[in-house]
Amino acid sequence: MKKNIKNKKTGLRRTGLWTIIMVLFISELFIYTWCRVQCVKTGYEISKETDKNLKLTALQKNLKIEIARLKSPKRIAKIATQQLGLIMPKPGQVIIIP
Repeated sequence: MKKNIKNKKTGLRRTGLWTIIMVLFISELFIYTWCRVQCVKTGYEISKETDKNLKLTALQKNLKIEIARLKSPKRIAKIATQQLGLIMPKPGQVIIIP
């Protein structure tokens, strides 16, 4: 009878030990999977933001070119004469202030 009780205790200990080992193994597996998913997700976010940065850089370059074109003295002179009706002053009309 004592051997039977002792075998049951040993069997319970063994079962408990295997249960603990399996719980730890499964927990480790879930944590590893979660880490990998987060790593991949972060990689996708970095890639998306890199593409967005490249698009914004190209847009900035285009806007700088557009500003330079709009500030062109030729363009401003053309608008002044054609749309605003301005003319170049004659030498007698220019007053130099010292």
